[in-house]
Amino acid sequence: MFNELTLALHVLLLVLIYFFLLVTIRVISKDLTLAKETGVAGGTPRIVLLTPEGSVSAVEYPIERQLLIGRSSDCDIVLDDTFASAHHARVYLADSGYWLEDLKSTNGTTVNGKPIKKPVRLTKGTEFKIGQSIFQFVVD
Repeated sequence: MFNELTLALHVLLLVLIYFFLLVTIRVISKDLTLAKETGVAGGTPRIVLLTPEGSVSAVEYPIERQLLIGRSSDCDIVLDDTFASAHHARVYLADSGYWLEDLKSTNGTTVNGKPIKKPVRLTKGTEFKIGQSIFQFVVD
């Protein structure tokens, strides 16, 4: 009786250990995939200004911690655009990803054609519009 109970507890312990390892591997895999998509791991994340035709221009802005976008001369990306506010939006690093936040601008910010009201996590290839300027989040 005692040997059977001990054997059953050993088997249960092994099952629990394998289950724990499986869950751990899945969480790590998901986290690495997210880091790759958001640009936290790997290449240099940057904002690229798109041309009116939708192709990538030569203007690129690498992101370190934060980029401020707007018409004001103290912005990291200064736009000559009457539809953009002085401090229109910012792109920043937080929670292992890059985020775009509209700074209560007059004309708003759109991500993939939809207006945003709260910060939006950027993933590889995300396009956003500020005034008449279209940008894309790029990661190598």
